[in-house]
Amino acid sequence: MRTRTPFLVFLALSFLGCGEETSSRQEVSAADLQGAGADELALIEEVEGTLTGLTEAMNSHDPERIFSFYRQDQSFFYLGCTDVLYSWGTFSVRVGPYYQNNTDVTFEQEILSIQILSPTVAVAALRGSSSNAEALFWTEVLQRQDDGRWLITYEHESWPDCKTPRGPHMGTAEMGAPTPPGPE
Repeated sequence: MRTRTPFLVFLALSFLGCGEETSSRQEVSAADLQGAGADELALIEEVEGTLTGLTEAMNSHDPERIFSFYRQDQSFFYLGCTDVLYSWGTFSVRVGPYYQNNTDVTFEQEILSIQILSPTVAVAALRGSSSNAEALFWTEVLQRQDDGRWLITYEHESWPDCKTPRGPHMGTAEMGAPTPPGPE
């Protein structure tokens, strides 16, 4: 065991960079640092491909193509800043016309993090922009379907200047506690 200790310390310092600049470090993904195996890395690549496809679909302005990345049933949930849309029907009715009527708007998305929670569930965080908004942020929960496709079942999107919610966010006030007044 003692002979392995210096090697393990060297290995740990190599991953941490030992104070060196990131650019001089060997390229290692966050998933590698967290001990992801080949199966997990393959799932991360699948989710990454889905999210890249979603961005391309958003820029196509074709609601049918965009919606093909979403789970279209009652389990779908969307939270846009502080606007909660509980049902797929409400989301698709609001979102479809936006893309059809704003064909000059283009989107950019950068994947910040993908976490594989199980072989069939992943969470992703993205940031980006559009030609109409300087800063956009998304959190996506994706589920892998029996056919291997990853579909978004939960989406939270936010941007600067979101309207103030009417009361406290769900889960932030104790039961029976007075609700602070909303915007007037």
